[in-house]
Amino acid sequence: MTDTRDELSACTQAFILAGGRGERLHPLTITRPKPAVSFGGIFRIIDFTLLNCLHSGLRRVSLLTQHQHEELHRYIRAGWFDFWNSTSPGRAPLTCLPPVGGKRYRGTADAVFWNAQPLDDESEFVLVLSGDHIYEMDYVDLLKQHAEKNADLTIATVEHPVREASSFGVVEVTETFRVTAFHKKPAKPRPMPSDPSMTLVSMGVYVFKKTVLLDSLRVLCGSGLGYDFGHDIIPALIHSSRIYAYDFRDQTQKVPHYWRDIGTIDAYYAASMDLVREDSPFDPYTNDHWPSQATTHPILSSAAQTRNKQARLRSHSQVVRTVLSPGVELEDGATVYESVLMPGVRVGKGAQLRRVIVEEGVQIPARFCAGFDLDSDRRQHTVTDTGVVVIAHAPSNTKRPVLPVSFNGARTRAVEIVRDADAIRATA
Repeated sequence: MTDTRDELSACTQAFILAGGRGERLHPLTITRPKPAVSFGGIFRIIDFTLLNCLHSGLRRVSLLTQHQHEELHRYIRAGWFDFWNSTSPGRAPLTCLPPVGGKRYRGTADAVFWNAQPLDDESEFVLVLSGDHIYEMDYVDLLKQHAEKNADLTIATVEHPVREASSFGVVEVTETFRVTAFHKKPAKPRPMPSDPSMTLVSMGVYVFKKTVLLDSLRVLCGSGLGYDFGHDIIPALIHSSRIYAYDFRDQTQKVPHYWRDIGTIDAYYAASMDLVREDSPFDPYTNDHWPSQATTHPILSSAAQTRNKQARLRSHSQVVRTVLSPGVELEDGATVYESVLMPGVRVGKGAQLRRVIVEEGVQIPARFCAGFDLDSDRRQHTVTDTGVVVIAHAPSNTKRPVLPVSFNGARTRAVEIVRDADAIRATA
């Protein structure tokens, strides 16, 4: 197969599934949709999938939205539309599709089923993406393998520890990576023959032949037999179609590429701490590895213009291995350890935070303490099984926010990144 990058992107329609409620990320998702939650200081979770689409040169991309979709649409309009539409003359406008007729989708496949109109005659492949994962991927490599194998479906996979794989879709393959089985959230994931400690998990990234996808959606979603890709569509195709796994691996280093599903508070916190490790496995603040430098990073491109603006850290304040976002302020004597401070957070004099996530715009009072007495913290805040404390506008025992929350678009602000061994400082 000799398809070029342009040819593959021209015949591909991409759908980004961005409508989940994100209940396992509560309370961070009470006042905003999961894809719009802040991550890494200057990003939103949805940015990583959109950046992958942008740098892969995809021409037709639609976001399928549902839960609190107005907030996500507002962010996309403010931060993405102009940049996306100006980077390539052949690229179709970025599209946000709300629920059709106000209905609620019954699953991931149902969302695509009701939005299949963009699948015009030019589309040969359909790329289905999740809008809530953290990774960098050139989707053209995936499309190339799909075309070369003449596959009906290609599932992007990454190696993952068996002991942590029960919350994912687990893929079994032959030596040629032909898929023989797919298990959604199995109680006992089957390990890889080459490494009993590891298994292959689905990344929630699929490439379909258009005809195969439409037929499957019509048979299952259209007749009410199933509405989810992992539970219904993929298992139905296993024995009747050519399905291959794409091994998301660094072929030079012979190790799996970085990929994180941050669907829980603990997973979100762990991925955030990956950014501030001295040997960080993932650096989203540079894009030197992308195949074309013609497409610049829409967030970082503005950073060079504002080198003189930094977060406000008062005298005697201390920050260790912490993600600091735009607009963060620390008053005199405040100490923050291994935490995540989202945009607009203010930390009062003498406050102490350890292993804490603070939601956007929250004001931490003077001499406030969190992360040291978890029993006390649980009375007021969400505390995870691993001891991460979440300080949010909405207390963990309520469903309604008790303070107004402004929706900040990090992409519309000037941002600078300062990297060192102790902290990431994303400041405006």
